[in-house]
Amino acid sequence: MNKYPTPAALLEDDTDLVSLPDIVIRLQEAVRDPKSTADTFADIIGSDPALTARLLRLANSPLYGYGGRIDTVSRAVTLVGLEPLYHLALATCAIGTFRNIPATLIDMDEFWVQSTYCGVVARLLAREAGVLHPERLFVAGLLHGIGSLLIYLKCPDEAREILLASQGKRSLIPLLEKDVLGFTYADVGAEIARRWNMPPWLQVAIGGHLQPEAVEEYQFETGLLYLADRLTDVLIQGDAVEDILAEIPDGVMALIRLREGQILEVMTEVYYEFSEVSGVLLSTT
Repeated sequence: MNKYPTPAALLEDDTDLVSLPDIVIRLQEAVRDPKSTADTFADIIGSDPALTARLLRLANSPLYGYGGRIDTVSRAVTLVGLEPLYHLALATCAIGTFRNIPATLIDMDEFWVQSTYCGVVARLLAREAGVLHPERLFVAGLLHGIGSLLIYLKCPDEAREILLASQGKRSLIPLLEKDVLGFTYADVGAEIARRWNMPPWLQVAIGGHLQPEAVEEYQFETGLLYLADRLTDVLIQGDAVEDILAEIPDGVMALIRLREGQILEVMTEVYYEFSEVSGVLLSTT
């Protein structure tokens, strides 16, 4: 029997692992303070040179399309915006927090590669759908699976049982998690998002992306994340986009308001952006 009856219980005895990094707490406070300026944000980011370098490289990546014209955090705040840059900082710090989980069941580099691909697909779908600040969906895609990392770490025996039973079929994993653990990786991810004080829409999208029709708020963003997650099988398993779309419920397609032709066009753009962004986000320097 699983010794963790709820996602919250899974987190209770490992607060250091899921504690928000100090720099992110300071950035959250700056975002909420109406007196904050670009220089305020730059001073906080500047206390971490590695984070500064990575954020500037991301700001100059295809995520924003400024083509290398952003050379300071202050300029990044001016052009990109304080809140979008905060979201990127949050995602970058999350990778640092979870990257070195000593789990034998998962290749962490592969996990973040797949998560980055999902994020890129989610952003491009959001852009095609006319979403304001579509890069925020990149963050959702990047972080949507973080709950699985805690399951691998805290429930290794159950996780091994689930993986063996799934026989490599990703779609079966949430069902098996529910049966074996009583909750899914999405439920755990939502709890992490709540504890990290992520924006409400992001908490809902992470927690509800397995069944976007069931959420009461932010159905559009949650539906986009669901679709991006399913389309990640193009990378993982080499599935054809058309075959994946044929399996998407009509109700989800109605939520995201994108035609099949639009989605196919988006998927022709993914590889370039994925190559550029993953090279920045997942580099060790």
